[in-house]
Amino acid sequence: MDIKTFLNNIYEHVCCPVCTNRFTNPKLLPCLHTFCLHCVQRIQATSGTPDTILCPECRRNFTIPGNGDLNTLPTNFRLNSLLDALPVTECKTSGVKCGNCDKRRQESAYCFTCCSFWCEDCLPSHNSIKTFKEHHALALKDFGDEDFENIFKQPTFCAKHEKELELFCRVCKTTICNSCAFIDHEGHAKIALEDAAKKQRLRINRAIESKKQKAQKETRIAKLGEYCTQVQEDAGRVKSKVQQFTDNLIAAIEAKKNKIFDEVEKNAKQCLERLADKSQEIEEEMKRDQTAIEKCDKMLKRSTNAQIMQPNEFLNQLFREESEQEDTDDLDGENVIDFDFERNEELFNYVHAKQLGFLKRITNPKESTVEGNGISKGTVGLLAEIVVITRNILGEQVYDQNNCVTMEIRNHEGQDCSTKPQIYDNKDGSYKISYFAKETGTCQASVKVNGQHVRGSPFKTEFKPRLFKPVLSFGKRGSAPGMFNLAWGIAVNDKDEIAVTGSGNHRIEMFLCDGTHLRSFGRNGNQQGQFSCPFGITFYNNSIIVSDSHNHRIQIFDDQGHYLYQFGEKGKLNHQLGCPRGLSIDSDGNIIVADQHNKSIKIFTLDGQFLRRIGEEGSFIDPVHCIQHDNYFIVSDSGDHCIKVFDKQGKFLNNFGMRGAGDGEFMSPRCLSVDKAGHLLVCDYLNHRVQVFKPNGKFITKFGAPGTEKGKFNAPMSTAILPNGRIVVTELNNHRVQVFE
Repeated sequence: MDIKTFLNNIYEHVCCPVCTNRFTNPKLLPCLHTFCLHCVQRIQATSGTPDTILCPECRRNFTIPGNGDLNTLPTNFRLNSLLDALPVTECKTSGVKCGNCDKRRQESAYCFTCCSFWCEDCLPSHNSIKTFKEHHALALKDFGDEDFENIFKQPTFCAKHEKELELFCRVCKTTICNSCAFIDHEGHAKIALEDAAKKQRLRINRAIESKKQKAQKETRIAKLGEYCTQVQEDAGRVKSKVQQFTDNLIAAIEAKKNKIFDEVEKNAKQCLERLADKSQEIEEEMKRDQTAIEKCDKMLKRSTNAQIMQPNEFLNQLFREESEQEDTDDLDGENVIDFDFERNEELFNYVHAKQLGFLKRITNPKESTVEGNGISKGTVGLLAEIVVITRNILGEQVYDQNNCVTMEIRNHEGQDCSTKPQIYDNKDGSYKISYFAKETGTCQASVKVNGQHVRGSPFKTEFKPRLFKPVLSFGKRGSAPGMFNLAWGIAVNDKDEIAVTGSGNHRIEMFLCDGTHLRSFGRNGNQQGQFSCPFGITFYNNSIIVSDSHNHRIQIFDDQGHYLYQFGEKGKLNHQLGCPRGLSIDSDGNIIVADQHNKSIKIFTLDGQFLRRIGEEGSFIDPVHCIQHDNYFIVSDSGDHCIKVFDKQGKFLNNFGMRGAGDGEFMSPRCLSVDKAGHLLVCDYLNHRVQVFKPNGKFITKFGAPGTEKGKFNAPMSTAILPNGRIVVTELNNHRVQVFE
């Protein structure tokens, strides 16, 4: 909008939305809506809550600083400039009030130095005063666009002392004049208003650039739409796989059912054949008996007593058969069917107890397919468990020569099998396991133990891969770029870039997540951008924040390593530091500093304004690092060999750990981090390991041991978490960085 259009519509900008009159003493609320001071005072008076105010525009409630004093609200200087320019636009109709005689005249001038109007009668007096000789006064009729812009750009003045605002109080966070600095803000930290505004503009520009980068991704919504379509297609594909698996499973069960049906039919046919043979045998026997009966009837009717008593082979045979017969004709006690079905209760119970399958996350092909479920359990694809087919044999953990996975064979009574399992390396990442058991004889299985698959196993096998596996190591001792001399702090940004403080080389090394060296910045010294033993490091947005320990300051750089600004100096006051070490960012975007020599944890704003401390005096012996997790501040106290926990207000809650080498014990714990599962990682410096805890301090596991080999440590100092969940660890005395998954 050009200046003329703006001036024609100036009344839209200079009227209070509450009283609809021109603003008087315009005050800005935190929501950036502006109202007259007397209007917000009236709103406050009727609200019944003197320390809060409800914005009439957006209806948001805000707490008023200074115990409810509305005068502490910031003044809208932009509106004051508009109000100064407004009389110029009205001079032809209503005239302008002279700042000297209070008369209204159309023929007037404006002094850009006095910032006031002069009528044509008073202007000669103004011009004749020697002090005003250098003042610039211009007749209103001669005003051009650039003159209005000059009014808008005029310096602002203190309402209390009517002097130009030239300073910024870092304690009260307000603009002040020189008189205010000596009277009301004596002893406060102050900087030139121009310098403060320069830093603020820099922060605003960084925020704008960040937003622009997000806004430039015009295809994001379209991409989300594509993702939605892809999700539906993938869901359909997964359902199809489940359906296919289920159909195959049902087909396999149907095949086994049909096989049993065939056996039933075969056995039934054999029974029927036996019954048919028996029936034919009985029919023939009945015919013979009928013939014998007919012969006996004729003999009784036709034979005399002498004839009946004569020797007769027929009667002798009849009497023998009668004496030998023992109810052979009774079929009631015969087992007609000699087979029955006995359910496989073990299989039935297993199918009822187990899931049909598992959904798994698709991981990067370069990474292991083992999927973490928190920090305590791993699942290997869909084959985490294999059904026991071999009779009465269970395998619970399989050992290979590298101790990757373990198996122990036991029989149904829980006793060891006849022989220990023999393990053979197939040279393709899989192993053949062979064992002998009385119940089944020799059994074999082929098991792949690298987290990929299991094939043909007769065992029920639960795979529990090692929780932390070293996958990469980079860096070595030296002074060339990419080398370290005492690798101390480490931080990771959302671009998968890794920043490491090389305290002995007095510089920062930047790497890609695969260990490729990107750049170095800094050298030994105490000038801007130089270091003396840099220790802690952290990222925030596009800035790199470094604790320049022996220079007793914090330095801030852009993501390319260019110096931006610094804060801190040697001393014991709140805003001063003594060998700062670990750094982190809290939930409000402030910087948490472990102030070693002052035995305290301090919180500063991004521009270095001291805010508060964590804990009371004497809370720490040798603090190294402090991080915020949820609503808690967690501090490693190397001198006390423990981890201390504070609430969000900085009040001590509890501590865990003690001096020692056992699980959950420490020898000079160093830096902290929280992994993707929400578990706390602690660098156990002199025990040469990293310990893992639940947020409540319960020990979970540990990894590492003294040594120089891959996966071992010599004084682990700091950890950070990559976006893919991998853990990067710096080693002070091995002068390197290791990556674990």
